[in-house]
Amino acid sequence: MQQMVKCPGCGRESAGPQFCTTCGTRLPIVSEPQVWETQPVAAAEPVSREAVPTRKYGALRAVATVYRVIGWVLMVGGTLFSIAVAVIAAQGAGAFSDFIPWSVGPGIVGIAIIGVVVSILLGLFLLAFADLCCVLVDIESNTRAED
Repeated sequence: MQQMVKCPGCGRESAGPQFCTTCGTRLPIVSEPQVWETQPVAAAEPVSREAVPTRKYGALRAVATVYRVIGWVLMVGGTLFSIAVAVIAAQGAGAFSDFIPWSVGPGIVGIAIIGVVVSILLGLFLLAFADLCCVLVDIESNTRAED
């Protein structure tokens, strides 16, 4: 509710908050006394079991967590393993040349690069699948939410 203020410039009453609506003169600030009233506190209502949200799809959340852990282990472990195999083969272990004929010379670098790339791609695939599971759970919870 706006309070009418008498303009000191033109003498007319103005409803403007800071300036007169007729002549544009700055109006004096009128402060309203603040009245503090105590508000009654509503009693807490007991919550029924139906109103409490439940975490659905616990198994899907667990599967997402397992895939996330396996994805990280595969990315980190596969990368380290590929590098370790390349280092061992570069040191001249004869067993590698009998087992993998093109592991001698520049083939060592190729094996390491392919191993790193494959383990990172497979790990990212598993992480993406874990995130997809989480997205599906979130979509379900958002479509069931009431406004």
